[in-house]
Amino acid sequence: MNSEEVTIISIVGQKNAGKTTLLKDLIPKLKKQGYRVGTLKYNSRRFDIDHEGKDTYKYSHSGADSVAISTQSEFVVMKKTANPLTLHEIIETHFNDVNIVLVEGYREDNSPRIRIVDPEESITVKEDPENELLLVKENTENRCFSTEVINKALGFVEKSLKIT
Repeated sequence: MNSEEVTIISIVGQKNAGKTTLLKDLIPKLKKQGYRVGTLKYNSRRFDIDHEGKDTYKYSHSGADSVAISTQSEFVVMKKTANPLTLHEIIETHFNDVNIVLVEGYREDNSPRIRIVDPEESITVKEDPENELLLVKENTENRCFSTEVINKALGFVEKSLKIT
């Protein structure tokens, strides 16, 4: 499968809008439907998945351009890049075994999008019904979404699927 065959769905919203909560609720429903699901989060700041004192940390800080670690059930590769990779470059290389990639934080793509907004924002935000689903946060205290809202998001993802 190449990046042209993978359905990319962008999840967008302000910080603490509930993007991660939505993804966490949506992934098991997609899996239950039989889809292979990947997630990709873009972070404009630095992030650490390796920790000082660990062997892989030592390899990376000694100058290795690529460092990998694997177990019987997981595999992680960390690569230094001269330039940021595009969304499609990442998907082509690392997500060619899934049907759907749920993406948070990338703004370069014109993929179908689920946008989470506060109730007061929903009045002024214009939705593109062909390419976007607007979800209004229901409970701002714990950022939970109702089953109805999760199912609405699931329907949007399934409607957006690329059939190959």
